[in-house]
Amino acid sequence: MADLETRLREVEVPEPPLGFDPDAVADLAARQVRKRRTGIAVTAVAAASVMAAVLFGPGPAPAPPAAPLLPPSPAEQARINRAFTDALERVLPGRRSLTVGQSYSDALIPGRMSTSALFVDAAGRRGSLQLTVRGPGTAQEVMAPDRVCENYPAQYCTQLSLPGGVVVRIPWFGIQNGPEDLARWPGNGYLYRPDGSTVTVLGYSAGALTEDRFVQLITDPAFVLR
Repeated sequence: MADLETRLREVEVPEPPLGFDPDAVADLAARQVRKRRTGIAVTAVAAASVMAAVLFGPGPAPAPPAAPLLPPSPAEQARINRAFTDALERVLPGRRSLTVGQSYSDALIPGRMSTSALFVDAAGRRGSLQLTVRGPGTAQEVMAPDRVCENYPAQYCTQLSLPGGVVVRIPWFGIQNGPEDLARWPGNGYLYRPDGSTVTVLGYSAGALTEDRFVQLITDPAFVLR
């Protein structure tokens, strides 16, 4: 029995043919795995690129910064001074003297210009006025229209709404000359435009300017910075 088992072990029986090359099959399987991995990686990269474009792509172009305000040019200063002179000559007929020009207290800064006038009217009354013209974007420097008259009785503050959305406020000084004689003259005047530009006329006119003449002065269309 032992000899039979020994002989059977010694017999070499050839394996039947498989019909394919195992090495070739292994190589094919390896190539397919690599292709799948490459396809997954490419898809992931493409998806990440799309997501990055959505999240980090350029947004709307930013608005250009606003141009900085600059002080009025010498030519603009000369124009405002000339316009102030012309306006005062119209509202002070028969004046004895008139001098217009910037003084030490007049401002000349970005978006704003001030100039002063000294005059003696036809009756010999002396007055002084300061004109300040401000460009758009400087409205915060001037008292709001609804506050100008809040401390004045109605008869001591003129409130006008003019065409084009222009608003004028003129507080008045009153001088009691007698029991029934109340003289008044404008102390300050404020003009507001819809674009944010303003005109102010401050000072002392000693009664030389009536309400109509003061309104004519402060509403002069030349009082605007260009």
